[in-house]
Amino acid sequence: MKALKRIIIWVLISLGMQIAVLYYVDNYLFASEGVSNTIVSTKVDDKKEKEKKDVTILVPEEAKNVSLSYDGMYLSYYDEEALKIIDTYTGKEKSIELEDNLQVSFYRWAPDRNLMLISAKKEYNNSSKFLFYSYDAERDLNEKLETKEQNDTALTSNKSAEVEDLQLSPLTNMIYIKTALSGGRSNIHNINIMKRINKVDTKATFIGDIRIIPNDDRIAYEAVTKNKVYVTGRENSISIDGVNKLCLIDVDDNDKIYVGELEENSINGSYKVKNIYYGTIDENMNEWNKVGLPESVNKKDIYISREGKIYINDNLKGIVTELASQKKIEYKGIFLQVYDGGVASVSEERLLETPLK
Repeated sequence: MKALKRIIIWVLISLGMQIAVLYYVDNYLFASEGVSNTIVSTKVDDKKEKEKKDVTILVPEEAKNVSLSYDGMYLSYYDEEALKIIDTYTGKEKSIELEDNLQVSFYRWAPDRNLMLISAKKEYNNSSKFLFYSYDAERDLNEKLETKEQNDTALTSNKSAEVEDLQLSPLTNMIYIKTALSGGRSNIHNINIMKRINKVDTKATFIGDIRIIPNDDRIAYEAVTKNKVYVTGRENSISIDGVNKLCLIDVDDNDKIYVGELEENSINGSYKVKNIYYGTIDENMNEWNKVGLPESVNKKDIYISREGKIYINDNLKGIVTELASQKKIEYKGIFLQVYDGGVASVSEERLLETPLK
């Protein structure tokens, strides 16, 4: 009898372990199956295996939110209510169309692949709902984010709320969403690998820029009314001896966080940075590297490459300077952005790309 009881107990234990393993495999290891192959696909860095054609890429004067993908292969902008995508290698143009005549409310290119994250807004009497999509430009494939149960990955919020940022982790494909009300109060949510949305605990009500720490899945974010920078999962803000005001500049591929020391008279929306500090969140912050700037610079004119190079743009002179080497890259027209390998600008409604090398 005792032997039979032992056998039954071991059988139950074995079944329990098998069920636990199967649950993990089904819900986590293979959770991406049937969800969105666009996002979970790995980056393919083949530059399309073709030469860039001698084509002129036009940027209409009325275009808004003009942006290039990480490698400059695709240009995007709003033209009236349409989101346009242009292949800068061929000149081919496409308009992003969503179901039920939904309009794009926000978009952002991924940091390491030609993939775009998109939010669309549905308004109701007293609330709004945001739906999310991923567009793979190289495959020309647009997919709505859905859970494994084929429910919409949706975020319900106040009617006046808007999506202000979307951040994608290159390593795990975790997505972070920043929303803000008309008065500036902000929230951050994440979309996990199962395409479910969860609210993220933060130490600030008014949040500025957010940046994902790529190999960590945490995010750094600004508390704009406090002039502090926090990282999720930590109680205290980033603190450097002798520095009272900080803003978030960027995070590179090696998880180094770049923060700017602000002038005392800096106000939100007009940050003036006089020094840059950078390091990882696990290092002693008082041992972070310091980069002194020759003169104070607007935060919006500072660009950090994925490799950690610091670039300063001078709009008046039309020059981008790499701080470490002091190499200067001259460009024509109105500055657009720094991307992997080049500086993009617009002159006479034409896209110009100036190599960094």
